[in-house]
Amino acid sequence: MSKELANRVKELCADKGIQLKELASIMNVKPESLSRTLNGNPQLSSLENIAKALNVGVADLFSDKTENCVITSSTTPNNLHSIIVYKDKTYIADNLNDLLSHVRMICGE
Repeated sequence: MSKELANRVKELCADKGIQLKELASIMNVKPESLSRTLNGNPQLSSLENIAKALNVGVADLFSDKTENCVITSSTTPNNLHSIIVYKDKTYIADNLNDLLSHVRMICGE
């Protein structure tokens, strides 16, 4: 996931005419910290800060320019990453059980 995230954030920065070090400055973090976030396993709060600084939604950090495009990988129940943004709340799941739990909770609202 991190390689896709890093590439997508670089793409969004390029679209906005800024460099990653400028993004880090907007976020009030060191460029090294942003790099570790993009290349590691970021927390939701970090994703929200990046999205806010780029003026995009969290889900936009994981989609490409093509509408309705899904980033695919070998998706098995143990190799699943999902983000659901619903009613200004973001739900992240790293396995099928958590994803289903989030969907059930959202549908129960």
